[in-house]
Amino acid sequence: MRWLPDRRRDLAGWVVTPLLTLVAAPVLACAAGLLASLLHPSPHSPALCQQALADNRCEETTLRVIGGHVAIAGGLWLLLWVVPWWRGLRPLRILLAVAATVVLALLPVRMAA
Repeated sequence: MRWLPDRRRDLAGWVVTPLLTLVAAPVLACAAGLLASLLHPSPHSPALCQQALADNRCEETTLRVIGGHVAIAGGLWLLLWVVPWWRGLRPLRILLAVAATVVLALLPVRMAA
């Protein structure tokens, strides 16, 4: 049956992928934030606060955006543990890990833009 994934054990990949994502994603997000702040230095509020400045709600807007990104990245990270440890599902685990990293790395880019 060609449509079934390879069910051989990939226990090392099942453990290493989420742990590596847990370490690498925040580091890449910090690097993206540093790069974004170097490319777009601005002493003003983030661009996403422009509509909230009139009501003095920039902090709430910023925390909502941060919470959304962290929640989505955390949900994708938790999905890494839900995917079975079959070798045929390794590409799915890698895709979820990359997606969680990208969501977290886009946060500082969104804040700086």
